[in-house]
Amino acid sequence: MLFRAVAAATVENTLGYPKGEAHPVLMFLREKAGASPNGAKAVAELASRGWSDVSISEAAVVSVAALDSVHPHATASYQDALNDGFAALVFSEPITSNDLTNR
Repeated sequence: MLFRAVAAATVENTLGYPKGEAHPVLMFLREKAGASPNGAKAVAELASRGWSDVSISEAAVVSVAALDSVHPHATASYQDALNDGFAALVFSEPITSNDLTNR
């Protein structure tokens, strides 16, 4: 399952982003075929990696073929989720409060 979200960095994030800085995130969660999206589990997994205030805007089953058009690293993140159960792709450009109000 693919979740599109925004999350705020905590001091524990391993990417070195400043605490409180919001970033777009794609979360990949391995789920059983036909299962309903488990947003709570995806949020918990991301939180365990140093992110808070996660706001999911979309959840969908995604085809592997479509991932390359999403982001160059999306296919690798998908494969990581298949192997490990979860992966996240955090975009480096932070979201400003103006970006959030225009969503």
